[in-house]
Amino acid sequence: MVFSHYRCWRARLPPQPEEGSATAEFAVVLPSVIAIAGLILALGRVVMVTMDCDSAASAAARTMMVSGDETAAQHAVAQIVGANSAVAIRQSEQAIHVQVTCPVLPGPMNLTPVQVKAESTAMLQ
Repeated sequence: MVFSHYRCWRARLPPQPEEGSATAEFAVVLPSVIAIAGLILALGRVVMVTMDCDSAASAAARTMMVSGDETAAQHAVAQIVGANSAVAIRQSEQAIHVQVTCPVLPGPMNLTPVQVKAESTAMLQ
């Protein structure tokens, strides 16, 4: 008997105006979430390439300090970041300065840099 009164009361209510609103909200929010996820992945890639480029510059400076051979320093950079990187080595009486430029894949809407640079200096003893 309680259920019959509930059905009568429910039948008198107007239809729900919010039917399908969850689908519309999902359709609006989903592209934003995908764009933010893509941007986070692209920035993660830039950070990873920056750290590798910095390690390559340090390794090149260390190799150049120990061996004095620019080819060995360039080979050390190529082993860490690949052959597409550019290496500039300057040597003075007291220090060796190495600059490595590493390419980065362009991110979404070109919001991330195309290349990163890392520098390292080794003092001669």
